[in-house]
Amino acid sequence: MALFSSLPRIAILGAGIIGLTAAYELAVRRGVRVTIYDVRPPGRGASWAAAGMLAPAFEAADAPGVHPRLFELCLASGALWPGFAQELAARAGRPVGFDRTPSLAAALDEDELGRLSRIAATLRRAGLAHTELSAAQLRRREPALNADVLGGLELETDVRVHNRETVSALLAVLGAHPKVRFVDGPAPLKSAGGRVRLEGHDAILAAAGWETAIIKVEEDGQRFSLVNWDTALDDIDCHGGQMLAVRADEGAPERVVRSGRVYLVPRSEQVVIGATVEPDRVIDAPEADVIEALRLEGVRLCPGLAAASVVESWAGVRPGTPDHAPFLGETITPGLFVAAGHYRNGILLAPVTAKMLADEMLGEAPDGLAAAFSTRRAFAATP
Repeated sequence: MALFSSLPRIAILGAGIIGLTAAYELAVRRGVRVTIYDVRPPGRGASWAAAGMLAPAFEAADAPGVHPRLFELCLASGALWPGFAQELAARAGRPVGFDRTPSLAAALDEDELGRLSRIAATLRRAGLAHTELSAAQLRRREPALNADVLGGLELETDVRVHNRETVSALLAVLGAHPKVRFVDGPAPLKSAGGRVRLEGHDAILAAAGWETAIIKVEEDGQRFSLVNWDTALDDIDCHGGQMLAVRADEGAPERVVRSGRVYLVPRSEQVVIGATVEPDRVIDAPEADVIEALRLEGVRLCPGLAAASVVESWAGVRPGTPDHAPFLGETITPGLFVAAGHYRNGILLAPVTAKMLADEMLGEAPDGLAAAFSTRRAFAATP
């Protein structure tokens, strides 16, 4: 049943890739009028800091403690990415850097080899394409890898996009669209009758990353955090991350390569090396000792990077939840929706998040997969 007699006016709080993609789905694809609020420059938070990997297998096929349906959600969004990337690039008139080349996962020790074996088993059960590789086969695919690799996987499910080009394309399309308005600053939210309201809008989508729970609402002349209207939002936490990029000189990898905590992503004339995961840290700037340690991890995986000069380093903050899966859909407060807590999968999950939220906000009952990620869920994570 439709929630509104006509297309609603929707406010989106947060201009990262989740908020921007939701605005794209609502305004560009479905004709809804959208206002996007952010206190920071659009697209310059975790969305800009990411490496752009779309990695359902490596991130969710064998990740302890995650939501039991996160892998399914990641696969669903991965399936949307080719069409989304093609359409967005055509509308923007610029590339988004979508690359279908399968990623490689390499093991440098027995523990990681065991983890890759479990990922492969999950992919076999799901009937998903992948290739188990000996050390020699792996190094033939990527000669830059350390000669000590024990083996690995080629993951057809795990590809990449240039996240900064994607964000720039979204901003170009939305900035020129007649049904989209950007507001530099916080939304003037008010509480009335126990509900959160914004004048001139019919519904609100909170998509401000790790800061979603502390969005301010005015009530009786005082300002309260949004978490008071759905206490589950208090489970959105922050995970700092630091990364760097080095010059892609001779000996640099040509494929995305992952091993344990480190990954290498060729991008333009650079190789991105990432990334730390630092729970409960809000990091504004990279730390020299952390960046150096991360660089050395990258060099261990691909020794040819040893002499590559560092051209950039940066830090960001990922939003997480106890089961590392996002909150999606309407909160316990009618008319207030949420899309936050995507952890390490914000770029990957942007298209499916936008579709699910647009469906629900325009009156469709959430399907079983979408409902599994509501704020009402129990944290029944896998062991």
